Amino acid sequence: MSKKARLKLFPEYSSRFIYIGALVLSIFGSAMIISAEMGESTADLSVISSTSIKQVIFLVLGIACLIIFTKVRFIKLQSKFIWIGYFVVLFLLISTRAFAPVGGAYGWIRVGPLSLQPSEFAKLYVIILAAKLFEKDSPKLNMNRLEKFGLAVLAYVGIVFKLQNDLGSAVVILGISYVCALIPPYKEYRKIQNWMIIFLCFGILGAVALLSPLGTSLLERMGDSYKIKRFLASADPFAYQYDSGYHLVMSLVSFATGGLFGLGYGKSIHKFMNFPNPSTDFILPVIIEENGIVFGLVPILVCYGFIFFPLIYHSIKCEYCRGKIIMVGTLMYFALHFILNVGGVSGFIPLTGVPLLLISSGGSSLMACLATLGLAQSEIINYQKRKSNENSIG
Repeated sequence: MSKKARLKLFPEYSSRFIYIGALVLSIFGSAMIISAEMGESTADLSVISSTSIKQVIFLVLGIACLIIFTKVRFIKLQSKFIWIGYFVVLFLLISTRAFAPVGGAYGWIRVGPLSLQPSEFAKLYVIILAAKLFEKDSPKLNMNRLEKFGLAVLAYVGIVFKLQNDLGSAVVILGISYVCALIPPYKEYRKIQNWMIIFLCFGILGAVALLSPLGTSLLERMGDSYKIKRFLASADPFAYQYDSGYHLVMSLVSFATGGLFGLGYGKSIHKFMNFPNPSTDFILPVIIEENGIVFGLVPILVCYGFIFFPLIYHSIKCEYCRGKIIMVGTLMYFALHFILNVGGVSGFIPLTGVPLLLISSGGSSLMACLATLGLAQSEIINYQKRKSNENSIG
């Protein structure tokens, strides 16, 4: 194969690192999902084979989403079509209440063997909505645009948190939207953005304070709800090892069992009995137990680095607001999932039930995050083309 033919594997001007990182993580994740499902199926070969087929289908659909969002610039659609898409996602979010809950959360629409998790697509859509509302070539910007965006996001967050009972997804949607609203460099928004930054700093300090000894003692007096118990368990999992901290303790044991090089693929012990969702929320302990730090965690960190660094680079270099919002929104999408999942299963923060993107099972999650990367790639290609044309003219 010639050098020219090899280069055509990736669209011209796109970030090859993002493609490589995403595809390696997706393939590696699919292999680990099949291994993790052995724990839930007790090595039932029919379940394992059906899981393998599903993962192949999800991977193909996810790659299709990546290609479509790279080639088709949805962000160039008229505002009325963007709002139609917003209300479609809103309707799907509400529709989940008509279906049976899974693990206490009403997050899925199920039709026979097929299921859809609309909250995953809501995470993508708030990035599209922010980029469209705040793009520089829009009509004169005013506070009304910021208010519209805030109300639209709060509708998503409220439905996901209250109706679906999904705290993790609500936090991710709010976090992505909050940071996207800080990007527009317009004087009309400067004052409120400054207040948002101050509020964000106090929020982070408050969350850290809740995990301190004083904060945990205050939480203990507030009651024994499931969410409060998660905070308490993350502060001291061994104090609650037979209650809310049990799965977290088993996660830490899995890390220790795997050590540097792991027990070998498929040989995790704890996935058979100690994790409620070994292929979703707790897939990282299974990965490290089987592959160790060297062959499990390090490759994941490297591949995430392949995704993060191009997004950071182009968010700095990009000269127009829409592109910056898409880059930063995509970065926050992946970073929040990484922080909440890895931080949760390692005991640094409370468990939120958020999957590890491109690795945890879930077709909706895989399609949504690959579509988001496609959206970012589309802006990278557009930016690089513009720079190339400017240089050729110069």
